[in-house]
Amino acid sequence: MLHHHRRFAVTVVASMEELTEKLTEHTWTLCTCFEYHGLLLANDSFSGDGAQEYTVYWEGRQIESLTVSWMTRERLQEVIEALLRGEYTEYGPVAPLHTEPASEHTCGLCQ
Repeated sequence: MLHHHRRFAVTVVASMEELTEKLTEHTWTLCTCFEYHGLLLANDSFSGDGAQEYTVYWEGRQIESLTVSWMTRERLQEVIEALLRGEYTEYGPVAPLHTEPASEHTCGLCQ
């Protein structure tokens, strides 16, 4: 995670189809975070008009970093399914990810 200071607005996503569509077909504010089956995908991009980079957290640990701008929906689904199966390398110790429900979130990055 490059942007430790960010507070992320978490939106729970119910299906793989919804998640892959949101990540590959849209550009999101820099405070966006999606939760899917316990995975947290937090926008770690440098700017809204650059490549969309998401840091993936599982149980408080960063386990992956994904440049979703370079992935098809099918490839992103394969990667997420592998992460859910536990096919990842932990990057480091438990690190705080500052999150709050999207319905309660406001910050300078999304205003």
